[in-house]
Amino acid sequence: MSAIAEITKVEAPTQSGAGEQVIVDVSVKNISSVNPYNLAVTAEFDSTEIPFQFDYLLVSPGQTVVFRGNFTMPAKNVKVQVWGWYWSGTQWVFDDTVTKDIALSILMPEFSGFGITEYVKS
Repeated sequence: MSAIAEITKVEAPTQSGAGEQVIVDVSVKNISSVNPYNLAVTAEFDSTEIPFQFDYLLVSPGQTVVFRGNFTMPAKNVKVQVWGWYWSGTQWVFDDTVTKDIALSILMPEFSGFGITEYVKS
């Protein structure tokens, strides 16, 4: 259970094609009842860091903010690990973690009576 920075939601596609941009939105709530805190998130898959739009945000008690990150989908399934952090005044403190699986989608040919007409994601 987190003390300050609770990850309430990780939104990302359940599948993506190799080479496509994948957007990851992480909602983090300051569950402190009194103090605003600087909150941050970090994330990675296979030791590849996912960059986010903000390094950290000052979040009021009870407020939820969204950090947006993105990466290029590799040619395989990935497990994204997300961490929530808060600033204690002297250091960043790890506070919460969530994982999200993203499957590699494969293009499957659609056939017509005259041959392949187009590719669709499966």
